[in-house]
Amino acid sequence: MAIEPPTIPVMIPDEAAPGETHPAVNVEAPNPEQELPSVASSSGDLVDDAACTSASLFSYAELEDKLKQIPSDSITVMPSAKMFEMVETWSSRMARQHDLFADSLQTIDYMRAFVSQRKHSEDQLRLRLAEAEASLSTTRGENEALRADLTDAKSREESMVTRLYEAEDEIARLRGEVRQLRTEASIEKKQKEDLRLRLTAQKEELEREFAAEREELEADYQKQVDDTFIFGYRCCMKKNGIKRDVPSIPPGEEKKL
Repeated sequence: MAIEPPTIPVMIPDEAAPGETHPAVNVEAPNPEQELPSVASSSGDLVDDAACTSASLFSYAELEDKLKQIPSDSITVMPSAKMFEMVETWSSRMARQHDLFADSLQTIDYMRAFVSQRKHSEDQLRLRLAEAEASLSTTRGENEALRADLTDAKSREESMVTRLYEAEDEIARLRGEVRQLRTEASIEKKQKEDLRLRLTAQKEELEREFAAEREELEADYQKQVDDTFIFGYRCCMKKNGIKRDVPSIPPGEEKKL
């Protein structure tokens, strides 16, 4: 993410009128990303603060060179004034350069703080991402275990449903057999009742026939007994010469008769 360099107020002196200052104007600090020999190296690393500080110090050697550039035989009205004017101009430029370097160092400090904060934020985000991935992995494992349990439960439920259907079919078959057995038992009971009634009727009919035959046999037997007795009695009378049948009852037996 690009960072816009801060705008820093700088005092700029007027070279045409020495000793006169103008109001402060906003001078944009140099971009640290640009190629500056005193700010960034060719590899993109930040330079040492001590080097920047040493570069911004007042150089007497340069001041001496500037003074030597003034010709000694030049005819001037106020040589001392021009000399001090040049020194003042050069000093103002050096001060401005020093301010620019100071602003650059401050900008570098801001960038370092921003980069450090951003790195800390990235570390926090990485840590949270790792925690989220670990939580996601744990959740996935739990989901897989739940899916396995759900699959087992569905399998057991299907097995139980199948067994329930088989039990219902078996119950229906047994109920059919029970109804059939009850029907057969009812038919058999009815047949037994009919057979018992027929046997009872046949028994009664046989008993009546037997009683009638018995009566007939008893009557025939009694008739035969009577006929036999009468025949023997007559034979006895004929043998004994009794011609008239007069009953002979003992004297003591008349009252009983």
